[in-house]
Amino acid sequence: MRVGTILSAALLPLAVLAAPAAEKHLETRQQVVKPKACVRQLNPEPTPEETKLRHDKFAQAFIYQRNITAAFEFISQDYINHNPAAQNGFDFAWNILSGFWNTQQLTPIRDTFRSPYGWVNYRSGFGTVVDRYRWEGGCIVEHWDSGEQYPNV
Repeated sequence: MRVGTILSAALLPLAVLAAPAAEKHLETRQQVVKPKACVRQLNPEPTPEETKLRHDKFAQAFIYQRNITAAFEFISQDYINHNPAAQNGFDFAWNILSGFWNTQQLTPIRDTFRSPYGWVNYRSGFGTVVDRYRWEGGCIVEHWDSGEQYPNV
């Protein structure tokens, strides 16, 4: 019994040190919560200036902070993905990206908005990527990434 007490006393500091790491890992997992899809505001539709602000928030969340939950708050349920290897819809995109996005090594390069389109440009394990999005009613409704070129600014 004394050996158990000594062993417990010796291991307790290790358990205490490990607790914050386990808590941090749990905290990261808990942040990846599927948000509700964006609902278009059509009457009155957001102005191009308001949509640019929404694009800026999306870009910050998506490539600068890698916060997939916050980024997906701007994706509509009926989102069209023009990548031939992907299916359409909020749920398909969420199921693909949510499992790894917040752990990706990304190097953001830039982002731009020209109504009704927004672009994000970054480097990842997949190479240099240009994503183009079409905004409607304050939501992202379409996406292109196959062979996309960044616009001249």
